[in-house]
Amino acid sequence: MTSAPLPEGRLRLASSRLRAFDRSVWLPPLIGAAILLLISIVALVAPAALRGSSVLAAACVLFLLAYVAWPKPTLLVFALFVLFYHTIGRWLTPDLRHIDEILVPVLFVLAFLRTKPWRRGVIEPVREGSLLVMLVAGIGSSLVNGVPASVWLLGLLLLFKMFAFFYIALWHDFNEADVRQLYPLVLAIGIVVIALVPFEVADPDRFRSILNLSDISTPRVGLPSVKSLFFRPILFSWFTAFVGLFLVAGYVYLRRWWLLVGAALFGAATILSGRRRAISGVAVALIAGVAGTWGAKHSWRAALRSWWPVAAGSLLLGILFLPSLIGLADMTVGAGPEPPDARVALYRTSVLIARDRFPFGVGLGRYGSGTSRDPYSPVYHEYGLDQIDGLSPQHSAFISDTFWPRILGETGVIGLVALLVFTAVLTIQIWRAALAKHTDLLIRAFLLGAWMVFVQSLVETLASSMFDSPPRIYLLFGTVAVALAIARRSQSPASVAGTAIAGHAERSGVQP
Repeated sequence: MTSAPLPEGRLRLASSRLRAFDRSVWLPPLIGAAILLLISIVALVAPAALRGSSVLAAACVLFLLAYVAWPKPTLLVFALFVLFYHTIGRWLTPDLRHIDEILVPVLFVLAFLRTKPWRRGVIEPVREGSLLVMLVAGIGSSLVNGVPASVWLLGLLLLFKMFAFFYIALWHDFNEADVRQLYPLVLAIGIVVIALVPFEVADPDRFRSILNLSDISTPRVGLPSVKSLFFRPILFSWFTAFVGLFLVAGYVYLRRWWLLVGAALFGAATILSGRRRAISGVAVALIAGVAGTWGAKHSWRAALRSWWPVAAGSLLLGILFLPSLIGLADMTVGAGPEPPDARVALYRTSVLIARDRFPFGVGLGRYGSGTSRDPYSPVYHEYGLDQIDGLSPQHSAFISDTFWPRILGETGVIGLVALLVFTAVLTIQIWRAALAKHTDLLIRAFLLGAWMVFVQSLVETLASSMFDSPPRIYLLFGTVAVALAIARRSQSPASVAGTAIAGHAERSGVQP
């Protein structure tokens, strides 16, 4: 007869199964599905008068509980939830659009206490110091200009939460196993998003009616301006560019043909959105990717051998969509529609503000931010921007359509210089991470992809509120933070030895 396992044996078996579940690729989608299911039940049973606040409170509590149990997968699920929270808000309650305003500050405190970054050497004086200077400059500017506390405190919170998520993710020790667990969910969502595009193109009105989606989409120069499950085409274009660039990076290092085909499909989807910023950002990011591959391999021949199929595929896409791409270029260099005019006015006026209010600016919540729209900032009257369509009190949709003019106008020259330093340091760090030689080719592809999506987003910041966009910035900054965390781990003695082996194998012409 076989004796029953001892209690200690049962405990070890249960512990082993729990650890395996914690590393399962099914954990992130299960967390997301459970949260969506439970808040949907709350939305169904809650009284109509309390539905919005009840669903929002339930979502916050569920995310916090999930973070306590599984911090890293929950951070990804949260970033993806915010990416779609406009759409989820249409299905459940618009109040869900405030979830990051509540959760990010709480997660910041919890992560700080949980990970104790001050003990682990992950705080870098120049990077963190420059960001702190920018925030302090905004506070000082607000006090100097007498901005009401209710306005500048809200502006400070909305500005802080964008960068706070970067540190929440950075303080956790992400590793290679985490990347393998997390990326399948992003890829699966990407596949669903573009799989719906043919249905949207065939009958956009019926598609959006069935799924209760917004109708914010205007065809451009023969392009349907698709947006799939997203609230706006700009979100769709950025996300498809995000996934497509990672598939390109995967092909460069793993050489799987399906990765190249997938990258081409996502690239075509980005073009179908009709968004010039995303398309031009992808072009710049691909050039940056070639430079990153060359920097890692130290050989132009090896880099070109990896990239020529990508170049050929990009050329084919360019030929297929050439008339539309030419039309988009004409929109850029020509007179253009109203949004670019408003954006140019915001840029020009920010320079005037910096001159007139040197070196402080006009204060948080007073220029180029969503907070400055309600209550309507007197600065727009002062500089005549209230007469421009898109910036007027009656039609203010384009007030928050830029990022750098907002920083210059609200925090002055001091804040702009400080944020430029922060961005430069972050760019150098993610570049160095992309050059790291890992024995794991999937991780090398991830680091290269993180570098490319960061460059693509930097291009978008020049003509959009990219760094001030909750739906996009959490996934972007989370990705960058994971890349930097992996690069941080590579500095350990064991990783250095592995890097030496990888370098010897590559010089010998052997794939590690």
